[in-house]
Amino acid sequence: MFDRIILGAVSGIIAGIAMGLISMTLHTVKICKLCIIAIGGGILSGQQMEGYNVYGLILAWLVHLVLSAALGILIVIMLEYFGTKYHVLKGAGLLTLVYLANIGLIAPLRGVFPNNQDFFDLLLMLLYHIFFGSLASFLFVKYENNDNNALDVDYRKAT
Repeated sequence: MFDRIILGAVSGIIAGIAMGLISMTLHTVKICKLCIIAIGGGILSGQQMEGYNVYGLILAWLVHLVLSAALGILIVIMLEYFGTKYHVLKGAGLLTLVYLANIGLIAPLRGVFPNNQDFFDLLLMLLYHIFFGSLASFLFVKYENNDNNALDVDYRKAT
């Protein structure tokens, strides 16, 4: 079970990196006003980050990756309980619930959600979360079932 938790955390981090890079790219080219990294960085500071400075960006990415690992572990727990059939849909559904809880309740209460959002930005944020859940659950199931996976090596036999 410990290997599965580690694999879930790693798959969450990989999905979080992909999600964060897409969000930062769309925010940088002014397609989207909201950046998931800037909102995540505001968890500790109590406000959404404005602009990109080195220390704020490092803090924002660290918070984002820790949350991504935790959500990857949550996906593993969900798949352990409900099974891995339709795992991509289950991951997307779980992160849709996380999105609704975060955007609808947690972020406004913390004050890290800006007042200038529009429907397109909120839709993109939902798509980021669906992408994250789908990718993290896909990676977890793919590498969990892989017979050549390094996590399946019995180190007692190798020594």
